[in-house]
Parts: sequence; C-alpha cells; structure tokens
Amino acid sequence: MEVHHHTHHPKKWKEYLSEFFMLFLAVTLGFFAENKREEMVEVRREKQYMQSLYEDLKKDTSMLNTLEAYENMQISKIDTVNKVLTDNVWNDSTIKYIYRANLKTLGNLRLSLNERTSSQLKNSGGMRMVENQDISNKISEYWEYSEITKNMGLSIEELKLKAREKSYSIFDQKYYINTSTGEVASNAKLMTYDKLVLTEYANRINHIRNSMKNVRTPFIIKLNDKAKELILDLKKEFSLNDKTNVNPVFENRK
Repeated sequence: MEVHHHTHHPKKWKEYLSEFFMLFLAVTLGFFAENKREEMVEVRREKQYMQSLYEDLKKDTSMLNTLEAYENMQISKIDTVNKVLTDNVWNDSTIKYIYRANLKTLGNLRLSLNERTSSQLKNSGGMRMVENQDISNKISEYWEYSEITKNMGLSIEELKLKAREKSYSIFDQKYYINTSTGEVASNAKLMTYDKLVLTEYANRINHIRNSMKNVRTPFIIKLNDKAKELILDLKKEFSLNDKTNVNPVFENRK
C-alpha cells in the first residue's frame, strides 16, 4: 500500500506579519469600541446628574426666596421693637405689640438645601464627568457659598438663643394666649421696665438684626443668584427642560 505523507511547509514571515497585524487590529478595535461605550455611558450619566442637579437647584431657589422674605420680616419687626423701646411709652398697644414681636424676632428658619445630587457628585467622584469647566467651577462655587451661608445661620441662631434667654426676664409666658397666632392677653404686662434690662435686650436683638441685614441676607441673595445662573447654564448646555425624560442617576443605586 502506498502511503502519502503530507508535507508541512514553514510559514513565511509575511504570513506571520499578516496574522500579527490582524490580531493587533482586532484588539485595537475592541479597545476603541470599549472606550467609546464607556464614553457614551459617562455622557449619559453626566446628563442624569445635571438633570437631577437642575431640579434640586429649582427647589433651592424657592427655599432661598422664602428665607430672604423671612429674614426681612424679622428685620422689620426688630426695627419696630427698637422704636418702642426707644420711645419708652408703655400702654396696652405697645406692650401687646412687643409681646407679639418677641415671638417673631427670635424664631429660626434654617437653610435647608436639596443635597441628594450634591452628595452623589462629591462622594462618588461624579464631578470628573462634568466636562464643561465653567459649569464645574460654578457648581463648586455654589457649594462654597452654601456652606458659608449655613454657617452664618448657625451663628445667628446662637445670637437668638442668648437674646431669648434675656427675654425670659422681660416677657411673662402666661400672657400668651396662643403662640401660633401671636394672640396676647389684653392685661399683659412686662416683668420689668428697668431701663438697663430693656437696653441689653435691645442690644442683643440689634446684633441679630445687623448680622442678618448686613451679612446673612446679602449672602442669601448672592446664593440665590448663583443658583439661578447655574439653572440657566445647565438648561442650555445639556438641553434640559422641566419635562426632560432622564431617569434620576440614583434609581439603580443600592
């Protein structure tokens, strides 16, 4: 029987080069495809973050408008209380007024901003996805102003606490019929009419008034302006609107 042997010829260097080139091309294309996929994922996540931040900022502006109005009301009340204390004319009308004003001037409304997106951007490294450097800077600046404004609020709360402690030696709580509505008994009297005590009380509420009017309120206005500017920039840069169909970036997070 005749046996046929297959002869194996060694590959030429051109064949090796061709195989290497094809393998290199496949790996390279795979690398670029994966990079492109990751880039598309990050672009989508960036828009999700910015949509969520956009919605948070709109709520923040509402809160800041409320807080500005609240502080302006307190400043106005303190101005009137100062006039009553300066005039030093005590009758049913002035006594009832200063009792009601005591409730309004020493209360607190804390700055409570929406931080669901901010905490994600800060803690998960999401800020690296914000490619627009101007927007990235404005977000960081907004956070900085937010912290300053919050800290100012805490300082003013401390001032109010000290003024409230002083008020306990001036206002008798039994004359408050309804603290929610500010209803005061018609026979209300101050616990003291001592000029020194009333002057110290006036000094304390004036410290509060000046801190709000000259420092805190301007920062609230500035923070609100920054929020509004950022809202417009986000809307323009990412084509956002109030009906943008982008799922919140937090939905799939455990």
